[in-house]
Amino acid sequence: MSFHIQPSKVHEFESLHRALAEFMSGQPGCIEIRVHRSLKTPQEYVVYGTWESKEAWERAHQTAEFRTQFQNLPIETHTLSSASFFELAYGYKESGCCSKG
Repeated sequence: MSFHIQPSKVHEFESLHRALAEFMSGQPGCIEIRVHRSLKTPQEYVVYGTWESKEAWERAHQTAEFRTQFQNLPIETHTLSSASFFELAYGYKESGCCSKG
C-alpha cells in the first residue's frame, strides 16, 4: 500500500501509523510489517507486510480497531496495488539464500 501525506502532516501520520502498524503486527497471521519513506519525496510512504495467508490479512483489516485507526490517518491519497498478494518464490539475506518454507 502506498500513502501520500501533506507535508505538514508527516509527523502526525508517522505517530498514528506507528500505532496502527504495531496493532496489526500483533494480529494472528502477521509475520512482519515494513514502512518505507521516499528519499526523494518524504511525504510518500510504502507499507508492506508478510502474512501467513491472504485470509489472515483480510481478517485483520476487517477489525473495528483497524478501521478506526485507519480512518484517523491524515492521508491525502492511498493506493492498494491490484497485484498486492504474492507468495515467496525465493529470497536472500546477508548470510545467503533463504529458501521458501
